[in-house]
Amino acid sequence: MKVKLLSVAVLAAVSTTISAAEVQLYGMVDTYVQVYNGGNGAVVDLGSGGKGGSRWGIKGSEDIGAGTQVFFRLENGFLVDDGTNTPAGTSDSWAFQREAVLGVKNNTWGSISFGRQYTLNFGGIAQFDAFGCSLGSTINNFMSPAPYVSGTHISGVNGLSGVDNLTRRDNSILYESPNLGGLVLSAMVSLGEQEKLSGEQSNKIGNSYAAQAVYRNGAFGIGFTYTYQNLAGKAPNNFLSPNAHQTLYNLGASYDFGVTKLYGNFVFRNGSRALDRNANPNVLVYSLSTKTPLFGGYLLNGFAYLQNNTTDHADAWNVSARYDYPLSKRTSLYGGAAYMNNESNVNYTINGGGGSSSAPTTNLGSNPWTVFVGINHTF
Repeated sequence: MKVKLLSVAVLAAVSTTISAAEVQLYGMVDTYVQVYNGGNGAVVDLGSGGKGGSRWGIKGSEDIGAGTQVFFRLENGFLVDDGTNTPAGTSDSWAFQREAVLGVKNNTWGSISFGRQYTLNFGGIAQFDAFGCSLGSTINNFMSPAPYVSGTHISGVNGLSGVDNLTRRDNSILYESPNLGGLVLSAMVSLGEQEKLSGEQSNKIGNSYAAQAVYRNGAFGIGFTYTYQNLAGKAPNNFLSPNAHQTLYNLGASYDFGVTKLYGNFVFRNGSRALDRNANPNVLVYSLSTKTPLFGGYLLNGFAYLQNNTTDHADAWNVSARYDYPLSKRTSLYGGAAYMNNESNVNYTINGGGGSSSAPTTNLGSNPWTVFVGINHTF
């Protein structure tokens, strides 16, 4: 009898524990077909991650009392066209490339989280872009670096590659305040944990520091993000001096007029102390985009202009349109077109972002264009 009672007690305890912790499996599967011309003639390309990067993830939370919850997110990206993990073409053995986060949140003081997380720089830009930095987003095409005539990379407005990428950062600590009458304040530190060129451990190479304020009131929203980053001095960024850094300022705003919602972004990237000055330039990006209800779906339009104040003949602009139509609550069709104009010393491409398949090659100084159609399903 005692054994039976003990068994019942154990089962009851386990059942209580499971019900107290809410765990959810979720994801997105996205694929598209495009006709792309990067300067070598038009090609047909099957891509993944157009409207949103294909992914699967696990998230959960547990209420530990006093208005406090422990939460986690584990999310991995994959490519529908070939079944591999994102990002394409790398040998990194990520289990959860998109996010690996553990944190604590409270109704009074906000939240703090740790791990591999989205940066404030990326989030500050994406939330004031009608496309959310997905396929067709004109500012998204200026997020990543593009080679210029000598072969060295000119940075976009989202950092360089590897440890300097500002979409997500490893070893990060993020604090977000509660909603203060429409105002949310955030601060983020990410540790580069890099070695110096001498092989010694560094406490600053690759580190980034960011602060953000976003205010929303009804149809109006505005946000400002500041990011400072010490750039890595080892391969693939060994064209930089040990003290190279970049500072990014992003001002975004949106207003919903009812007939359409208007979004705007202004980003200033200030580079410093590069051995090759053209590889760490001062760049300005201006973008406008709209999201308009139309025939049961949404018409998205965008324009962005990049001005390089360091390198000659390295400016670019692009324009795009996309239509999203919901077939159901979880499935939607989308289609659109985009055009990019590059000056002679750059080859910015049209792409769907970090969770997308690689776009075909764009020649230096070429003006690529694409026409695409895709399907997106969430679960």
